[in-house]
Amino acid sequence: MTRLADRYELRRVVGRGGMGRVWAARDVWSGREVAVKTALPGEGGALRREAALAAAVDHPGVVDVHDVGHDGVTAYLVMELVDGPDLAAVLDDGPVPPTEAMRIGHGVADALAAVHGAGVVHADVKPANVVLTDDTVVLVDFGVAAASQDDAGPVTFGTAPYMAPEQVASAPATPASDVYALGCLLTATLTGRPPFTADSPTEVLQHHVRASAPRLRELLPDVPARLDDLVARMLDKDPAARCSAAEVRDLLAELREEPVLPATPLRSVRDRASRLDPDATRPILELLQLPSAA
Repeated sequence: MTRLADRYELRRVVGRGGMGRVWAARDVWSGREVAVKTALPGEGGALRREAALAAAVDHPGVVDVHDVGHDGVTAYLVMELVDGPDLAAVLDDGPVPPTEAMRIGHGVADALAAVHGAGVVHADVKPANVVLTDDTVVLVDFGVAAASQDDAGPVTFGTAPYMAPEQVASAPATPASDVYALGCLLTATLTGRPPFTADSPTEVLQHHVRASAPRLRELLPDVPARLDDLVARMLDKDPAARCSAAEVRDLLAELREEPVLPATPLRSVRDRASRLDPDATRPILELLQLPSAA
């Protein structure tokens, strides 16, 4: 078993990214289970920057950073190990029930409000970067995040289906860019698909810039009118016309109290979840008060 800095035992790979891998690991000094991102040679500066940006936000919906350092040529970043599946895995078989989609959207918006309040832009809000626990929605991976006052150049990173038009045009990402991405994420969570799909990422990016996003009610006819209007504002081409993350959070909090959302058969949710890792999905089944598929 590989050990970094004579302290972190790397057990299994749980994610891969442009800079390297993310491992489930154990801190042998404290006995704590952690996540360790290891970087390719030359990426140590990027990891230190990611650590600083994530550590600037104190919020239960934002992943905690514990340590950053080097072991020989390997740079590493140590974070809390969030126990649960990411939203991308849950959405592999389609949308989740609307009440759960509201909880997820509210949690991400609440985290983003704190992120933006700390002067940080996440710049890569997408289902793979949202982890669901039994009681919390956690925003992870600040690898391409930026300080909102940065003037070092445009942030053009992102993921095509969740990338704001201004990012496609190589303008700096802003809090409004995160809100646009959250609008795409809400659409995917509720309907099973993001606003724009195409045969290639390039076509998707062109749609973000040139095409009008479909109204949520075109994809999910029974959705409340206020939610339809909210997502339309989030997906406005003009960043100045979008609402803030705090406004999204507050309106979703109101909508969660209104028993008017259409129902998705709970059995289908249980069946989909049962095809994922049972240990990872059990918190979701418990949250939905569903029996285990085992």
